[in-house]
Amino acid sequence: MTVQLESPTLARSGRPSPHSVRLIRAEIMKIRTTNTWWLFLIGMVAVTALAFLFNGVGHHYELYPPSANGARAAELQAQAAQSGTPAGLAKIAADMLTSGQFFGLLFAIMIGVLVVTNEFFHQTVTTTFMTNPHRTAVIMAKAVAAAMFGALFWLVATALDYIATPIYLHSQHVSVDITQWTVTRSVLLNLLAFVLWAIFGLGLGTLIRSQIGAVVTGALLYLLGSVVVELVFNLIHTVYPHDWVLTAQVLAPAVASIVMITPGRAFEHAPAEWVGGAVLVAYALVSGGIGVWLTRRRDVA
Repeated sequence: MTVQLESPTLARSGRPSPHSVRLIRAEIMKIRTTNTWWLFLIGMVAVTALAFLFNGVGHHYELYPPSANGARAAELQAQAAQSGTPAGLAKIAADMLTSGQFFGLLFAIMIGVLVVTNEFFHQTVTTTFMTNPHRTAVIMAKAVAAAMFGALFWLVATALDYIATPIYLHSQHVSVDITQWTVTRSVLLNLLAFVLWAIFGLGLGTLIRSQIGAVVTGALLYLLGSVVVELVFNLIHTVYPHDWVLTAQVLAPAVASIVMITPGRAFEHAPAEWVGGAVLVAYALVSGGIGVWLTRRRDVA
């Protein structure tokens, strides 16, 4: 028997069908009925505060370098002069308004992983697919739910940053418009990063059904990925000294996130921001596509 999952009229109109909306609501409810998302939110607040403090101290010494002698003093003064330019101040403001992204994205990955692996861990996946036999629709609903909670984590961190950043900038005796497009673009791209990493985590969860295995793998790929990639590409650059080797670091998703939200250049020979965004979008699409394909082919038992 064929199960009609969506209204043809609504499908043709491009609007989500009532069935799709119910699936998304069900997936959101599954997350809300656990304590995990509350713990993640508390962790999001903590890492945002710590990151803001760390970034604030670092930028303070950029603007007001400590005393030094000789060539070092000239280097620090040149750095302070660059930081005090409109472009430098915009970069500082963008950095402060995206504080907490590095560890915050780890929560986005984990929520994406748990949206899938919780079903296998608690052995509810069979019931889910018996109730909703269209597996693609279920995975898409899980992706939307994961993306929404990723956006929620971004919203909490950004709200805290928007409260604290003007106070910090005033304390540093600098004036910068935090609503200018350069800064706003970094904040919005940060939202995109949270959403894409949540979808990437979902794809990882479909690939590795073990909850512990998927969480550990995702954490290692994210936390160690950028460090290992930087080390490897710098070693390659030492042997094969071409600038494009350093630029290619953006192929690592963790590096792509940093490139995407950093005005100007995130590191020497870094590509433009849109390149980092394109890399993350590609990872999200590929991982989501693999997730749908595996879910449709695998036995859920």
